[in-house]
Amino acid sequence: MNIVIPAGLESIATRADGSLKLTFGTPELISTQCADLFTYRRKEILLMLSTGDISIEQKQALESTTKELKQIKGKSHSQRLREVLYILHSQDNSMLSFDEYYTKKMENLIEIVKERLD
Repeated sequence: MNIVIPAGLESIATRADGSLKLTFGTPELISTQCADLFTYRRKEILLMLSTGDISIEQKQALESTTKELKQIKGKSHSQRLREVLYILHSQDNSMLSFDEYYTKKMENLIEIVKERLD
């Protein structure tokens, strides 16, 4: 499903991990447009910004990228590892904060891999 609505980019904020948070404002939308937008909540989407009409080449680029996006499923390996370490942290009843625990465990994993290098 694709939605095309006019919007204004109201703010851009940087996050600690280097990503950006974009805030858009729209004109008043009809209820079906609002419902359509809510189907995208908490999903990874493609975002195209344009100040004019979308060309055929841009539409083709979007379609190509959409195919790639469909191939990305679930969480990244690093996200999964972090979640598993969080559960392990809870099960270990560690006295360390999770950030300290995570850093320590990741350093251990890095050392294990480094030892296997020539």
